[in-house]
Amino acid sequence: MMKRRSLLILVFITYGIPSIAQTNSIDSSKSLLLGTTKPLERFEILDNLVLSLTNWRGTNIDSTYCFEMLELAQRLKNDSLLTISYNWLGSYFYLNKGDNSTALEYYSKALPLAEKRNDKRRVSSLYFDIALVYFDLLNNESAVENTRLGGKNLPDKSHYLFDFMLIQYQANMAQYFLLVNQPDSALFYANELAQTKTRLDGITNYDFVEATLKGYAYAQLNNPKKSDENFKKALLLSNSVESSSTSLLFYNSYIPFLFDNDRIEEARFLAKNLFKLGIKNKNNNIKLVAAGFLRQVFDAMHQIDSAYYYSQQEAVINAEIFSQNNVNRIQALAFNDQLRKIEEKSKEDSYQNRLRINAFLGSTFTLIVIAFFLFRNNRHKSKSKLKIEKAYDQLKSTQAQLIHSEKLASLGELTAGIAHEIQNPLNFVNNFSDLNKELLDELKDAVAKNDQEEVDALIKDLGDNESKINRHGRRAEAIVKSMLQHSRTGSGEKELTDINLLADEYLRLSYHGLRAKIAGFNADFKTDLDPDLPKINVVPQDIGRVLLNLINNAFQAVHEKSMKAESRYKPTVTLTTELTANGQLQIAIIDNGPGIPDSIKDKIFQPFFTTKPTGEGTGLGLSMSYDIVTKGHGGDLKVNTLKEEGSEFIIYLPTNK
Repeated sequence: MMKRRSLLILVFITYGIPSIAQTNSIDSSKSLLLGTTKPLERFEILDNLVLSLTNWRGTNIDSTYCFEMLELAQRLKNDSLLTISYNWLGSYFYLNKGDNSTALEYYSKALPLAEKRNDKRRVSSLYFDIALVYFDLLNNESAVENTRLGGKNLPDKSHYLFDFMLIQYQANMAQYFLLVNQPDSALFYANELAQTKTRLDGITNYDFVEATLKGYAYAQLNNPKKSDENFKKALLLSNSVESSSTSLLFYNSYIPFLFDNDRIEEARFLAKNLFKLGIKNKNNNIKLVAAGFLRQVFDAMHQIDSAYYYSQQEAVINAEIFSQNNVNRIQALAFNDQLRKIEEKSKEDSYQNRLRINAFLGSTFTLIVIAFFLFRNNRHKSKSKLKIEKAYDQLKSTQAQLIHSEKLASLGELTAGIAHEIQNPLNFVNNFSDLNKELLDELKDAVAKNDQEEVDALIKDLGDNESKINRHGRRAEAIVKSMLQHSRTGSGEKELTDINLLADEYLRLSYHGLRAKIAGFNADFKTDLDPDLPKINVVPQDIGRVLLNLINNAFQAVHEKSMKAESRYKPTVTLTTELTANGQLQIAIIDNGPGIPDSIKDKIFQPFFTTKPTGEGTGLGLSMSYDIVTKGHGGDLKVNTLKEEGSEFIIYLPTNK
């Protein structure tokens, strides 16, 4: 334990001394690493090496060191070493790389181990790191909740790392209040951080953090002079800081300040530096923010091509970060953490109950003492029942949130498809608008020359172009209206709906969305729609979600089969509609994929059942679709499937409701 503590103290002292000492520390650690094969000793040297590299080179560390630490910890079966390994991988590799969902997964593995050992220093650090993930995901409430949990678990003031933990808490709280536009509270925590920083002599990173937070706070308080002073101080220190989260906060606050004060060239310079930093660290969070700033800067400079390029970059990166896969992984991790806490509480209660029962069976107390124990046990059971009921209510709330997120996630499936669909009308609008500018210049020349024939021809061309702009603008409006209708929450109201039109629209949006999302995706689709199909009363956005889910599943199934099948296999999805003999409207989605095994066919509509790998699905899609069709519309949803032949999902909807 003393050896471990000495190593950590040495690392944090090394953090603030000249770079030559840090270089020697790294070289020394590498030399020691080559000379030992003892697992525990090798682990401690790797731990020291990772910390030294992080302090010396920021995010540019060799991830193999972290993974070797994890391998050694697993071989030694040591919870303490596993906690450190998970923590380092989450922070120094995945979080700094911008892989939020994987970082959160490693933190979720480390946290119960640290709590089990009552390691408050590690518990508080993990909560602060989890808060940084939620800051990146723009979930400020979850970020501040985890920051406060970290503050509640701070180690004792006598602990040699207390001030380091405290300063993380203060920085996170200041960042939260800035993001919710409460600069006075943010400035309070920034000043508290400054006081704590005086006890960490030599650590210049916190000078940078303090200056950044104060610059941002004074900008919100409309004090440009003090804001600029602090931002310039932070800018001078920025070259020595490579932490992704710290750098991102600085750029994310200083660039808008420069933009608001018409210092466009400075804003462009910093935004390009930020984009280079994101590329260097392979960090999508940084690249997304930088692309947004560059789009605004080039738009203000009227450099349309550059602005359009960075708007495209922004859309692609945004789709990667907030993809349905990442959203589902993060929601599933949060849900599993809730279940873990409830399970631990249940085990603790069960263990306590067993102790009481054993004590009761082995007891030779008198009848009065036995009665006393029974009375106390009954009281405890009543309290336990209340706790269990409360935990159950919390679990139901978590499930409801997860179901809600699954509904919202379906909107993400449309994003790429909408982008493809809306691009064409927008291109027409832009092109004809540019053409009209040229025609107006020609019209002025014709009027000046009194060429009435040329004037009439130009006016006619202008009118034709305006009609085309109006037509394509309304087309774009219809696409956006469809997306907004899909994203509408609540039960919705039934309205007369053309099912053929709705099904065809979601088939094409699903196809375009998956082509943008999955590299190398290719499939054919066909439609056989009954032209005499009557309009029926349904909730369009709900039926749209059902169609989108079933069509996406069909396309994914044929794509997976095409990756394994022979070259002559042609992946195909077919959508048909017809009116059945008993007056029901039938929609069928047919694919020639691998089919569904008989062993799971009866389970596919059950909540939380999924055949996808962990983190890629919650198992709510088909369950929700079944509920929408059967409970929401009084219809039915059935499946026919043959192994290696394909599947057919059939929706039956009544026509008289």
